[in-house]
Amino acid sequence: MRAGGLIGLLGLTLLSSCGESLNKQRTEIRLSFVEFSQAFYAQRGEEALHYVSQRTFDYYDRLLPHLLNADEKRLSDLPPFALFACLSLRHKYSPEELNTTTSQMIVREAFDSMTFPGGAPHFLDIGEILIRKSGEEAAATVFLAPGEKHDEALVSFIREDGMWKLDLTSVFEVLSTQLEPYLKDPTASRAERALHYLQIHENRQIGGEILQPRRR
Repeated sequence: MRAGGLIGLLGLTLLSSCGESLNKQRTEIRLSFVEFSQAFYAQRGEEALHYVSQRTFDYYDRLLPHLLNADEKRLSDLPPFALFACLSLRHKYSPEELNTTTSQMIVREAFDSMTFPGGAPHFLDIGEILIRKSGEEAAATVFLAPGEKHDEALVSFIREDGMWKLDLTSVFEVLSTQLEPYLKDPTASRAERALHYLQIHENRQIGGEILQPRRR
């Protein structure tokens, strides 16, 4: 066999091997999401927690100081999802509970009640999977409640502890552009507007005291 033909054959072999590896990773990612969903819908919060990336917990760790200490002005300076997360979590937990909560507790207790943690939209399913860095990071299009596919919003999967895990917060930046227009009102602060929509979501009156610091 000529050298050129051999090189071409080796190239095809490598491409085939690479394709098989990527497809295997996509299968693993989809299986990880399925297993996460099964635990989530069965309200097995502790089990579902194993499929969540450390990046998600880091996000809520960074949010905790705002959750405890931010007043209306500081809340209004937060990005949309952080703002909604602070208000929804302040509504859910008492000041005493907030002072002892952790990011792990926030996520686990949300899963136990078959909801996503404060601010995070509910992922119903994933679509196409893109391997960003083989063996380390991938992303997938996502279907959000009530069943809409958002091609521009990609949920990240991170390889941690030998398995693919979801970063629930990875869609926040893209989806923030859709939320921001609802927070603009010359007669009200962004925090007040967020509280208005939280009341609509919860279908109940929520006092304005949650716009004030919650530390005790």
